[in-house]
Amino acid sequence: MPLDASLNCDAGESFAQYTIGDDENLFPLVSLVNAACGFHGSDFDVMAKTVALARQHGVACGAHPSLPDQQGFGRRVMHLPPDSYRNCLLYQVAALVGFLKVEGLPLSHIKPHGQAYVMAARDLDLAQQIAKVAKLYGVPVLGLPGTAHQRPASSKAPSSSPNGPYVDVLYSDEGNLLAPRSAALRDPVTPDDVYKRARRLIETGTWTSKSGEKELSFPEGTTKVSICVHGDFPGAVDVAGAVRRAIDDVKKGVVQAA
Repeated sequence: MPLDASLNCDAGESFAQYTIGDDENLFPLVSLVNAACGFHGSDFDVMAKTVALARQHGVACGAHPSLPDQQGFGRRVMHLPPDSYRNCLLYQVAALVGFLKVEGLPLSHIKPHGQAYVMAARDLDLAQQIAKVAKLYGVPVLGLPGTAHQRPASSKAPSSSPNGPYVDVLYSDEGNLLAPRSAALRDPVTPDDVYKRARRLIETGTWTSKSGEKELSFPEGTTKVSICVHGDFPGAVDVAGAVRRAIDDVKKGVVQAA
């Protein structure tokens, strides 16, 4: 049976006069958005606009907190003690919750950004800190199955649909996300590539590593997945559109062209 798939995107990552991403055209395509909270992108005005846009399009809005790394867009490794990591996330989530209250929206979920996400996938102590913040607000964490994000020891947060894998970046043979330091350094991808990856992911629960030598898969028993698109990548709207078509085609039973 195909996986029950939804589409989420990272959003609200502009800052002051700098525009990053095309949220206006992304939001109609997705089911939920991960709103930047100020530490890698966004500011108080951008956050307000992002939440209002989520309400306008009827999409669920979750927090996308980052390590405190605006210059590196949250994609550089920073070593924080677990309690400082938790406080860093809590500070940002609380800010977003205030803007959500203004628009009458609930917090949907928490999905850390960049290295805050990658590091916690490998470090159970950090994954537990995310879960503590999520439990405080009674929301799920979007995390990659088979990693520390969703180990039983970190299940202080409500259960959630697993996030990923991403279809606009690649993975190592060990299953680790090969996160680019910037959008310009990502591996080239076309909407056709993305459509094929998304179809395979939904229909078989598998994907291929960057080398092409390793087939990766979800843990046994996985039934749901939320596929994420990076909103800051050029062509993100086309990529999201390809994922949306894949999700809809699988649901309709449309046969994929050879």
